[in-house]
Amino acid sequence: MKKVLLSSLILTLCALPVLAYETIIIKFPERENWVKAYYKKTPLEAILQYVPKGQRSNDWTESVVVHSYKNKLPINVMIGNESARLLKVNPTGKFKTLRITPTDAIIGRCTEDYKTVKGQCEFFRATIGYESNVTIHYMNKNKDEFMDDYNKWFNIIKRAKLYNSYYRDERILDKSEYFEL
Repeated sequence: MKKVLLSSLILTLCALPVLAYETIIIKFPERENWVKAYYKKTPLEAILQYVPKGQRSNDWTESVVVHSYKNKLPINVMIGNESARLLKVNPTGKFKTLRITPTDAIIGRCTEDYKTVKGQCEFFRATIGYESNVTIHYMNKNKDEFMDDYNKWFNIIKRAKLYNSYYRDERILDKSEYFEL
């Protein structure tokens, strides 16, 4: 009987990390109504797009995209892969590193119109989470507005927090400000 109880205890303890619940919390600007425009979750990744109310996932002036990948890569590989992918879409602006640590980085750039892609300014943050790699991408198609709000959005992206819990019901969050990863 003791062996059965011990085995059960060991299996339960080993299973706890699998049951972990990770979210990201983004504090959007007060008095601005940002809404979820797109969400998709698969076993290996999740993606969510926020836009200002009245805009759509394929027709926006500002957008925040959060992407979670279950693979774990070093921060320099994440930034290298994603900046290369974004440069293929629009190569008219090079990324500048704004902040980098071993587990977190923020890069930014502004682009011009290129083929069918409208120019935009953007912050791109990559961070290593508890269970996944996470990217947070803020884009604005109005360069003057981006520059006027530069510090505000840099701080919003920088302060977005990953939260990990083993108990789903311990959440006391505003559901409009968190994203299950």
